[in-house]
Amino acid sequence: MEQQTLSVESRTGTGKSVTRKLRAAGKLPAVLYGLGKSQPVTVEPTFITKLLLSEGGRNQILNLKGAGLEGKHALIKDYDVDPVTRRLVHVDLLEIDVTKKIEVTVALNFVGKAVGVGEGGVLNFIERTLAIKCLPTAIPQHIDVDVSALAIGHSLHADELKLPEGIEKASQLNSTLVTCVPPTKEEEAVASLAPTAEPEVITEKKPAEGEAAAAGEAKKEEKKK
Repeated sequence: MEQQTLSVESRTGTGKSVTRKLRAAGKLPAVLYGLGKSQPVTVEPTFITKLLLSEGGRNQILNLKGAGLEGKHALIKDYDVDPVTRRLVHVDLLEIDVTKKIEVTVALNFVGKAVGVGEGGVLNFIERTLAIKCLPTAIPQHIDVDVSALAIGHSLHADELKLPEGIEKASQLNSTLVTCVPPTKEEEAVASLAPTAEPEVITEKKPAEGEAAAAGEAKKEEKKK
C-alpha cells in the first residue's frame, strides 16, 4: 500500500481544557503508542479525516515527520468523533516495524453474479471484513471475493479465499462469508401482505352481564302488557 507522510508536533499538558484549546487552534490531539512507550502529539485534522474516508485508510502506512519521530512509521489505531458535530476529536496512532508482519482488518469486495441469484436466490452477506496477517507494505486495500459459482443453498467460507502471496488469515476459524438463500415462498409473501383484522370499534358503553339480563326481562314484561 502507498505510504504517506504525516506531520506531527509534540504537545504538553492533558485534560479537556488543554485538548479543547488545541482543537480551537485547528490541531487534532493524538497519542502515538510506540514500541515501548507512548507520546502525546498533535496532527492535522483534515489530513486524518480524508484518510479515514478513503478505502483502506486505517491501514495506510504513515511516515512520521516532526517531534523527533523521523524514520518511524505508524498506522491509525483508533479515533473518537464528537457525537453532535461528527468531527474528529482525538486519534490514536500505533508505531509499527515495517519489516515485521502485523494483524489488520481489510474490507471484502464481493464480485461477480452468483448462479443462485440468476435462479431467484438472494445473497446473504455474513462478513464484510477479514482479519489478516502480512507485512505493513503488503496490506491490500481490499480482498476480492468471487461469488459467481455460488448456487442456492451454498456458502462461501474464509478458507476458500484466494489470498495474495504473503498474506494469511489471522484466525484459524473457517468463518462463513456469504450464503445464497432460496427466494421467499409466494404463499408466505402473499400472507405477509394480507390485511389484518380490524379491531372492534367501541362506540358506546356495553352493559354488564347482569344489566343485559335485566334489560331483557323488562322488554318481555312490556310486551305482555
